[in-house]
Amino acid sequence: MVEINLLPDEMKKKKRSAPRIDVSAVALPKIPFMNMAIMAFGALLAVQVALFLIGVVSGATFKNLEAKYKVILPEKVETEKLRSQVDRTNKKVSAIDELMVKRFSWAKKLNSLSDCLTPGIWLTELEYDEKLSSAPKAANADSAKKKSFQAADSVVSRYLILSGAASSMGEDGTALIGRFIKSLKDDPEFYSDFKDIELGTIRREKMEDQEVMTFKITCFFKAR
Repeated sequence: MVEINLLPDEMKKKKRSAPRIDVSAVALPKIPFMNMAIMAFGALLAVQVALFLIGVVSGATFKNLEAKYKVILPEKVETEKLRSQVDRTNKKVSAIDELMVKRFSWAKKLNSLSDCLTPGIWLTELEYDEKLSSAPKAANADSAKKKSFQAADSVVSRYLILSGAASSMGEDGTALIGRFIKSLKDDPEFYSDFKDIELGTIRREKMEDQEVMTFKITCFFKAR
């Protein structure tokens, strides 16, 4: 539908227009960019200076501690040496204490050994030795029947080695040595701590123009 307005111009409604804003008249606040840049630069500079000072102080502290460590290092090395010596001394003292406890049994053992000496036999050296060895044990019941073994924990085997000589005048030296071994085994005071006595090397030698048979006998201690 077409609408026709026949009213006079002065009676017609005037169209409202939007108010105009003069941009040039608006006063914007002035932002101090230069001041902000200077403040930011100053803050960064302060952080750098603080980090530098911290590094200088830390370096000085480290050098001071390093110097102190170098001063006490010789004392530390000496202390370690003394501690090692004390440990060795303690071990020796323990060994001596153990021997002192057993000295009477050894005295009896040596006395019995002297009583076991047969005519024509004299001893030249006594030696005590220990060796670490592995004792075999059966792996299980079936393997035990098949006589198969596996290594067990290590054990210490102890020996008393007798070195001496036998005079071959009037009687064979080998027979004299055999009689001496039998005397050792027949003496309960001496043989009580051993499980076996075996004859080792035999050698024919001359001592002061006399022919003798030198020998070594090994006495196997019982396991502890």
